[in-house]
Amino acid sequence: MNGFRRYIRPVATIVSVALFVYLIRRTGPQTVFQNVRLLGWSMLLLILLSGIRHVLRAQAWSWSVQTEGARPAALQLLGPRLMGEALNDLTPAGPLLGEPAKIAAVSEWIGAEEAASSVVIENLIYLLSALLFMMSGVVLALLKIAALRSMVWIAAGLAVCFAGPVAFLFWAICRRRLLLASVLDCLNRLGFRGALLDRHGPSLCRVESMVYDFFRQRKRAFLGVFAAEIATNFTGICEAYVILAATTGSSSVLAAYLVETVSRAVQLAFSFVPLGLGVQEGATAATLQTLGGAAGAGVSLAIIRKIRSLFWAGIGLCLMPKYAAIFSARGKNEVEVRKISEIKPAVATAQQRRTRDEVYEIGRLAS
Repeated sequence: MNGFRRYIRPVATIVSVALFVYLIRRTGPQTVFQNVRLLGWSMLLLILLSGIRHVLRAQAWSWSVQTEGARPAALQLLGPRLMGEALNDLTPAGPLLGEPAKIAAVSEWIGAEEAASSVVIENLIYLLSALLFMMSGVVLALLKIAALRSMVWIAAGLAVCFAGPVAFLFWAICRRRLLLASVLDCLNRLGFRGALLDRHGPSLCRVESMVYDFFRQRKRAFLGVFAAEIATNFTGICEAYVILAATTGSSSVLAAYLVETVSRAVQLAFSFVPLGLGVQEGATAATLQTLGGAAGAGVSLAIIRKIRSLFWAGIGLCLMPKYAAIFSARGKNEVEVRKISEIKPAVATAQQRRTRDEVYEIGRLAS
């Protein structure tokens, strides 16, 4: 299984690059360049819209924090978010690298367990909003596009796939089923113990408990986070509308809505593919063709979105040395604390031995 996982990501990356090159050649590089030029100064509007999206998700992250002290503001969390998203977008590891980087970046302010729980909470609510948004896109497509009405059973299957995880999450929270704690307990009973599990198991269980407490006890905060995550979907719709209006001369809210729906589904399903290379272009081209548009417009739309993603990823990479310095300083502090903790018992033992010798000497002189 580990060998399979080791090879699947590089293979998927190679396939996605090949698909990207094929779509560019089929569309024609000149067509793509022409569409990018047609966008012109509207690129600044796209960067602004995607910036609003980052701020909204940073605000959602801020509201997800559970801490007794001051909660980090959205702008304070914007830097760690951009750094984490750069790692998500540009590396095959995707969220496996970017999300832990976010946790490490903010754990200096609010503690590691609070940071981990806030990242998990924000991502869970984002996933919930994305699933509901995709379900609405499926319903809208069935109602508005006659060619898709014969696919009602496929749509029903997709709706079940979307609703299943939501229903399971709702059941687990209502019954307070600590799934991770149960898994760890089962591993312990089966004898699968190790230094890593013994060291991080209790912390993982506390993080899971904090996640459940948030959903059960902080309903107003949940609604605020959910509203912010829903709003991020509409920034994507605005982006698609602006690009289609500039590059094709005509656009519609329906086309922008469905393009964003497909884009969000691809983003979730292929998060391990850097920038969704090739996959986003193919999905967007197929969507616009279904709506009666040109496949080249879909390929151009996805590439234009990659340009604005690279802008924010560049900022995130520029911020990385700042947080790398924080990681290094914290690592040195942990080493020093560990050394002190190892020295203290030895010092205490030496003091006890010296005190015992002094008492013995006083007793001998007195006798």
